Amino acid sequence: MTNPDLPSKQDRIRFEGQESATKLVLELALLAKRQVCIFGQDIDQILFGTKEFVNCISTLARKSHRVQIKILAHHTQINIQNGHRLIELKRRLPSSIHIRNTDSTHRDLQQTLLLIDDFAYLICPRASRHEGSASRYDRLEVREQQALFNTLWELATPDLNIRELGI
Repeated sequence: MTNPDLPSKQDRIRFEGQESATKLVLELALLAKRQVCIFGQDIDQILFGTKEFVNCISTLARKSHRVQIKILAHHTQINIQNGHRLIELKRRLPSSIHIRNTDSTHRDLQQTLLLIDDFAYLICPRASRHEGSASRYDRLEVREQQALFNTLWELATPDLNIRELGI
């Protein structure tokens, strides 16, 4: 698989619906070289559970020990019960894929967020709806969203349910 060339300027993309959102998530994931960050109420099965997306993340995670996949969710119980592909992949690649649960003070955040390295993003302001905006190249927006993600990440705790099931 070859990665498309990065655009030279910002290109905000509006999307609406599961099909366009899922296609865009995969397109952005294929651009990743170092880091993928995912945030949401849970690990959205429609956006992040497709075979193609998980294969892309698997390939990326195996490229280098420096690659980091960070997943931050309010809760993952339903993902565990439904056998989410990313959770299964995390069990096989525990040093590259990390899953944490948000602290209780931030559980009111409703968005779904995907950050790719330091240049691409996708955001659905309401997790229950697959509509929002994305960009293949917008370092300023990614920097702002990454700062929020990093704050939430530092306050979060490792998902013990996933670790316990992996034993």
